Amino acid sequence: MSTHNRDRVPSGADLANALMRASHTLRRYAGQPYQQRGWSTSRVLLMLAIEEAGTPRMGDMRTQLGVTGRSITSLVDGLEQDGLLERKADPDDRRSTRLEITAKGREHLAEIKELHSAHADATFAVLGNAEKILLVEMLARLEDHARQSLSEKED
Repeated sequence: MSTHNRDRVPSGADLANALMRASHTLRRYAGQPYQQRGWSTSRVLLMLAIEEAGTPRMGDMRTQLGVTGRSITSLVDGLEQDGLLERKADPDDRRSTRLEITAKGREHLAEIKELHSAHADATFAVLGNAEKILLVEMLARLEDHARQSLSEKED
């Protein structure tokens, strides 16, 4: 339980620290249903990313997830051994490998999504409807502000 002074307006650093602490704890908590089944969060994220991308190149998934080449290979090896994923030759580039989810993998994804939905509902049940709406609006504003600031610096 956190303690904070309601009479003092938090500084930007206070807000950033609170958001990082909450994000870290929520991320760890969100992984619990998967870990209880012996699935790593990395494995779950890779399956979800592949589904969203269609039949992505292995290198693109490495970049998107921010993992090393060795890590993506190890993850793909494990998912392939479990029959959840297949490597396919890229018809456009012989040096590249595409990833495709198998029928068994689609069943696995359905279970992942069901677990995620139930766990996320339970996580946010502590908030009322108005608070949920406000949280989404505030996070979107912060994200838009950060994205705009990033794009201005990249120009």
